[in-house]
Amino acid sequence: MKNLTGRISNFLFRIQGISLKWKLLIPFLFFSFVGTMLLAYIGLSSQQELIRQEEKREIHDLYRLFLRRIGHRGEQALCMATIIAKDQRVQELLARREAEALEQYTRRLYEQLKANFGIRQFHFHIPPGKSFLRVHAPYVSGEMISYRKAIMDVMKSGKGIATLEWGLTGLGIRGVVPVYHDGALVGSFEIGYPFGRPFLEDLKAYWGPDITVFEKRSEDKFSLIATTKESVEPCCPMVHLAVPLDDHQPRILIAPPSHPASSILVGPVRDYFGETVAVVEIERDRTEIIRRLTRTRNLMIAAGGAGIVLYFALIWVVALLFTRPIEEIVKRAREIAEGRRETRLKLRPNDEIGRLAQSLNTMLDSLKERRQKIQEYARILEKKVEERTADLVFSEEKYRTLVDNLPLCVYRILCDGTTEFVNPYFTDKLGYTAEEVVSEKGFWEKRIWGCEREEAAKMWENLRRNGKGFRVERVVEDKEGRSYTFIDHAIPAKDDEGNLKWLDGIMMDITMLKRLQEMALRTEEIKVLGDISARFAHEMRNPLATAGGFARRLRDSLPEGDRHREFAEIIVEEVSRLEYILRVILSSIEPFTLSMSEADLNQILHTSLQTVHEEITARGIHLKESLTASPSRIQADAGMLEKAFDNILKYAVLSMRKGDVLSVSTRTEHESLLTVIRYPAEALAKDDLEQFFFPRFTGKKEAGVHELPQTKIIIHRHGGKIDVFRDQEDVVLKIELPRSLPVYRGGSPRMAEEPLA
Repeated sequence: MKNLTGRISNFLFRIQGISLKWKLLIPFLFFSFVGTMLLAYIGLSSQQELIRQEEKREIHDLYRLFLRRIGHRGEQALCMATIIAKDQRVQELLARREAEALEQYTRRLYEQLKANFGIRQFHFHIPPGKSFLRVHAPYVSGEMISYRKAIMDVMKSGKGIATLEWGLTGLGIRGVVPVYHDGALVGSFEIGYPFGRPFLEDLKAYWGPDITVFEKRSEDKFSLIATTKESVEPCCPMVHLAVPLDDHQPRILIAPPSHPASSILVGPVRDYFGETVAVVEIERDRTEIIRRLTRTRNLMIAAGGAGIVLYFALIWVVALLFTRPIEEIVKRAREIAEGRRETRLKLRPNDEIGRLAQSLNTMLDSLKERRQKIQEYARILEKKVEERTADLVFSEEKYRTLVDNLPLCVYRILCDGTTEFVNPYFTDKLGYTAEEVVSEKGFWEKRIWGCEREEAAKMWENLRRNGKGFRVERVVEDKEGRSYTFIDHAIPAKDDEGNLKWLDGIMMDITMLKRLQEMALRTEEIKVLGDISARFAHEMRNPLATAGGFARRLRDSLPEGDRHREFAEIIVEEVSRLEYILRVILSSIEPFTLSMSEADLNQILHTSLQTVHEEITARGIHLKESLTASPSRIQADAGMLEKAFDNILKYAVLSMRKGDVLSVSTRTEHESLLTVIRYPAEALAKDDLEQFFFPRFTGKKEAGVHELPQTKIIIHRHGGKIDVFRDQEDVVLKIELPRSLPVYRGGSPRMAEEPLA
């Protein structure tokens, strides 16, 4: 065994001792061959994958163009249908249900559209979902078409729809629009393009690939609708679907087993409602691509072979040139060994490289001690630098994280008025970008401090003199004009000589705190006034009841015609009036609880207008209603808010004369919804406007008059405000309601249940 091992070691040593020329030739030749083959393989694979990806992208683009062409056809049909539906003659004939006259009136137009644009469906429908007239088939009508979702949706929503839908004549690209006459829906009208082979042939003429459309009957069952191919296999398109087709993404197959020379896309075709009504199969021929790939592969193999031969020749020349100067390299290596070479070489057999290695290793002894000292010093220095750098980086990151995440506006202003730094909270709160703040000199003085350059110069001079900074309360407007209240605390920074360098500061947003303070004070005032009024009303009730009882007994005891009986009757009437006033006051200060939820302000106003509609009609008042089309959802007690608007509208109607105009409108302002009610009221004086919500007792028991105090408090309890003023001859009520109530920490400050005052 030892003899065998010795022989093997001796053989390996001899191999290692071969000429340096062959040591260079053999590995370079081997690696050049392997590298060339590997590069050729990677190049071919990458090219094939890129081509496959490009094929997928192109066929997917064809699929999107196919869907877009369907959408364009639908929009074209919808536009033509809209124009025809606006024809007053069409509206009048459809409203009268005169099918024959309508057919005669639209026949010529249908023939022109059919000849010029290929229209195939020209269909009128009437509520609740019945076919009225098919101009393209006038003898087929009258059946119920409630299965046509597009037609039913148009009649329900009153908006036109362009969709791909099945009908009596098959699958078509249809545009359906409502038809109105005198503001009332009288039916709908439909124009449709055929969705068949001519449509697909037209697309093939432009794009090239074959297109086949199948009806999707179930997840694994399809039936042919139309195709541009001569024949279609019965198993299509299921043969291309390993799993059921996703309704949102098409399936793309490059060279499937059933069609190795084609790239195929199978994708859903959806209608307006997002339901899959058909499946399209787009097949593209890739014969030319396969031919190019084969040609490229042959070219790369030929180029690789030529490269290997060239590499061999070059390495041979290099080896010859390399071995000749080896002795000179050894001589110079002995000189380098004095200290300019530090890497120790492994001992090798006694060839040229071996002698070179022995020469280079002689310098290691002289460099060892010095290298160790240098390495030790470098290691200690590097460790200290790393520790110090890590401390600095950690401190910087900690400070920056703190500044960026504080719920405060942090800033720095140079003494020339230039803003050097603001944190992200400032930009998020006030809407100004950091570039806008930094680039505009004097931005802080003008927009935050709200002063001119002269006044700002005085402030800077004061900061230079005292050096104590300031702490003030400011009202600042954001980029969109909304006002915020801040506590601004600034500290000046000075250099070693005492000169002012910059001003560092923070601003705390106390806007919500101010609002909460105002609401708390207003709520406490309302509670005190309510308690006083309730106590006063209850104290008056018993004496009034006693006085009324004795007055009635006195009146009843006196004979008819007695002069004193008339006096007693007056006393009874006045006591009754006082009792009625007392009941009104007690109802106004009665406590109630708000049940907050999401409500639609426009719907609440519409309901209140319906409540007073009968009185408006009876008095001959004209209603002008203009409600915002934007979302009008707020957090409110819908019942109480509706009651408040009922009281305002009842009072307005009772104050108007015949022929007057009552205007009700809503609009969005920042984070609130604004309601404006306007009506003429010449009889109201200035004092009446100032006491608009105070109880009035005119002898008439109109609820709309006596419940106005409750209305104002309901608005306030919702976090809103109401203003009353006169605009020429009109009285204007401006009601502002927030979209959501403020969130109170630690519970609501007595806003759940309080008396009215």
